[in-house]
Amino acid sequence: MTKISISEFIDELKFCISGKDMVKARALLQFLPRIEAKSQIRTLYEISKAEDRVVHPVLCYMLELPINDASVKNRLYDLLLDKSCACQDLLVQELRAESLDRRLPLIRIAGELQVKESIPLLSGFLSQKSNPDFLRETIKALSLMASQTCIRAIADFIFYGDEELKQEAIFALAQIGGPTAIHLLSEAIRGNNRTDQLIIEALGEIQDQTALERLTALLNSHYVDVRNWTIDKLVAIGPKAVPVVVENLKETDDDALVHTLNVLGNIGDKSAIPAIQKILYRKPDNANVRFAAYEAMERLPAAKAAISLATGLEDPEEQVRLAAARAVDKNLSPILTAGLKNMIAAKDESARQVVATLIDAGADKAFENLIREETFSSMAVMHLASTAHPDTRTHYLTLIQGQGLDDLAQKIMAAVPPEKEARGLRIFVVDDSKMMLRIYKSKLHAMGHTPLLFDFPSRAIEAALQEKPDLLITDLNMPDINGIQLTKELRRRYPETELPIIMITTQSDFVGQHSGQPNARIDTESMKGIGISMVMHKPFDDADLAASIQKLT
Repeated sequence: MTKISISEFIDELKFCISGKDMVKARALLQFLPRIEAKSQIRTLYEISKAEDRVVHPVLCYMLELPINDASVKNRLYDLLLDKSCACQDLLVQELRAESLDRRLPLIRIAGELQVKESIPLLSGFLSQKSNPDFLRETIKALSLMASQTCIRAIADFIFYGDEELKQEAIFALAQIGGPTAIHLLSEAIRGNNRTDQLIIEALGEIQDQTALERLTALLNSHYVDVRNWTIDKLVAIGPKAVPVVVENLKETDDDALVHTLNVLGNIGDKSAIPAIQKILYRKPDNANVRFAAYEAMERLPAAKAAISLATGLEDPEEQVRLAAARAVDKNLSPILTAGLKNMIAAKDESARQVVATLIDAGADKAFENLIREETFSSMAVMHLASTAHPDTRTHYLTLIQGQGLDDLAQKIMAAVPPEKEARGLRIFVVDDSKMMLRIYKSKLHAMGHTPLLFDFPSRAIEAALQEKPDLLITDLNMPDINGIQLTKELRRRYPETELPIIMITTQSDFVGQHSGQPNARIDTESMKGIGISMVMHKPFDDADLAASIQKLT
């Protein structure tokens, strides 16, 4: 090669190509890898001037040459892509080549150019070949061509051992879309965390009516992670998902209703208000559903519907009353304020409960509008002095003094009983609902314990590893890290004898979490395997919570 110049080499190569002497052209090209990259690019430029159908097989052959320079490889690929536009039949022929180095770029080109004639050949590759790189490129090409005929063949790879192939198959089905792809994606959710998460992401990318319906249906899943990922994805989709998610409120399963209400509240689109109001009008027997409905209404601009929220202040369950109070405060209006005055006018036990609820919920706007009313003021003084959590009392004393009601603040402080000596247990509470954390804080303090609250499980894990609490209470359903994952993480450091953990859930049967089977119930043996000391179902009263704590400590 050193005996001839680059110009002579290129001229001879051009002569062979123009004369369609492919045998000699290939022989000359054997020397191409020995010349510098700059000359290789010049060679590509010169031969590209030849007729497309003549130069196309030459370029395909060059794919097999050991060319190391990335810029040369990229130039060769771009040139072949350009020539293949006019020679799609030749491209299909070349796809039958045995050389893997040649086939991979050609499969990619077939996908980019959406060469439909190559679909039967590529589809056959899926069942005939085993090389993972080859299969990935084939699946990707078929997805670019939106090939409906290959959907089932692609879906088989979701269960393939190669994780990258699983991922490619899921992305391909998402790109192809359509009812069949969506159905197969949904059916592939089997409790495999990584695969399930990718499928939910894929359904969220499609976002047509069918995909949104399938995604919403996953709110009913037995798998905690699947529900949490679904909730996050629907919230990320936002208002577009609301019409489909609202339909899920027709579900009869209480857990599904709770998750659906959480999604609608987090999206915060006011078009969901009428459907949530219908839930409240029905007065569901399950307190968790009522709680979720009021919590959702707190996040929605419901000024016109706000008057109906006041009835929740008289709910028999404390957690529901507190959620209703927050919703009332968010949507407070002169009419709603007048309604609150009427509710406390009787000065009876029900009125005192309404006042206590507004205070414990942190309903500051309602408090400011009512504190100068004698009836409200007298009951507020009694509750703040004798029953409310000290942090709550401090907060409202500051608010009262800010309004110039120093005499009232002094009256409260004078009625506060002497502080009792600290006692009880140091208890961590983990829940992504700030309202539930307020409830635990009040309940545990009243029992004489010291609660430390966490709305992010990761922070609770970090704090517990630094200094072990006497007991930990955690919700099951939380984003990012659920209660089971939190428990397993802490069990790496603390056995059950050192750190009892109470799991709180709204589910009547908490299934499918340990064995990976959707109908497998968690029994005592399974709970021990996870590291859960006790499961408590919402709602529960103070006596149940106190008894559980005493039993475990």
